[in-house]
Amino acid sequence: MIQIPKVFTFRLEYLSTYRSELMGWSIIWIMMLHFQFHIIKPLGFISQYGFSGVEIFLFVSGLGIYYSLDKDAALLPFYKKRFLRLFPVYYFIGIFASFFVLHDDLFHYLYRFSTIGFWTQDKCFFEWYVPSLVMLYIAAPLMKKMVDSRYRLALAIIAVSILVGSYFLAEYQSIDREHFFFVYRIPAFIFGMYCARQLKHNMTSSGIAMFLFLALAGMVIFPIFFPRHHVIYEFKYYSLFFLLPVFLYLFCILTKMLGKVVCPLKSIGQASLEIYLVQAILFSLTTTGILQFPTAWHDLITIAAIVLCVLAGLLIHSITNHLKHYAAKR
Repeated sequence: MIQIPKVFTFRLEYLSTYRSELMGWSIIWIMMLHFQFHIIKPLGFISQYGFSGVEIFLFVSGLGIYYSLDKDAALLPFYKKRFLRLFPVYYFIGIFASFFVLHDDLFHYLYRFSTIGFWTQDKCFFEWYVPSLVMLYIAAPLMKKMVDSRYRLALAIIAVSILVGSYFLAEYQSIDREHFFFVYRIPAFIFGMYCARQLKHNMTSSGIAMFLFLALAGMVIFPIFFPRHHVIYEFKYYSLFFLLPVFLYLFCILTKMLGKVVCPLKSIGQASLEIYLVQAILFSLTTTGILQFPTAWHDLITIAAIVLCVLAGLLIHSITNHLKHYAAKR
C-alpha cells in the first residue's frame, strides 16, 4: 500500500483554518492574470489560470456565510453586517473609479456602485464581482436552509443544472461575459456551504470523498473540453470549476508547508476586497489603453503593480477598520 507523505495529507478542516490564506493566494493569482507576465514564462503559465481564484473566493465566501448564518439566523443583523463590509469601501474606492476613470456624474456614480446598474439593460457597472456577491448574499439564507434540510439534493441538482446551462448560454451567445462569469460560479458558492455543513456535523470523511470525486471529475473533464476554448472562450472558465477542489488542496498544502513564511497571506486575505477593488482600477486603465506597460519592463512593472495594490488595499482596510471601531465606540 502506497503511503502518502504526511505533509501532503489533507483534512477538510484546512478549508476553514486557512480561509484568509486561501483568499490571499487567490487575490495575488487574480492580479497575476490581470496584469500578466510575458517575459517570465513560468509565472506566465501559472497566471493564465488566475481566474480560478474567483471560484476560490466564492467558495470561501459560501463557507464563511454558512458559519455566520449558523451562529445567528436573524436576517436583519446578517444583511447589515454584509452591507457594512461591502458598500462603504465600495463607494469610497468607487469615487476614484467613477470620477477619474469612467468620468461619471453623481447620478451614474451612485447608480453604478449601488450595483443596480449591473442588472439593468444599460449595464452601467464598474466590475461584476461585487454585484454578484450582493446577489449571492441576498439568496444565502434560503441556500443555507436548503443545505441544512432535505432539499439539499434539490440544491445540488440546481447547481449541476447551472453548470450545464451556463455552457449552452455561452455557446449560443445568449449571455454576456460578465453575467456569465457570475452564473457559472454560483455552484462554487453552494459548494462552500456544503463543505461548511460537513464540517459542522463532523462529516469530514464524506466531505473528503466529495472532494476526491470532484477532483477526479475535473481531471477527466478538463483535458476533454479545454481544447475547445479557442472556439468557445468562456468554456475554459466553465471547465475549470471542476478543478476547484484541486486548487483548494494545493493552496492548503502550500500554506501548511510554508507555515510562518506565508503569514502575510492572512492579512492580505483579510484585505482582499480592498485589494481587488484597487487592482480593478488599474486593470481598467490597462484594458482601456490609458495605462500601458513597456514591453521590456512589462514583468517588473507587473510585480510592482501587484505590490502597490496589496499595500494600498492593506492601508484602506486598516483605515476602514479603525473608522468602524471608532463609530462603534461612539
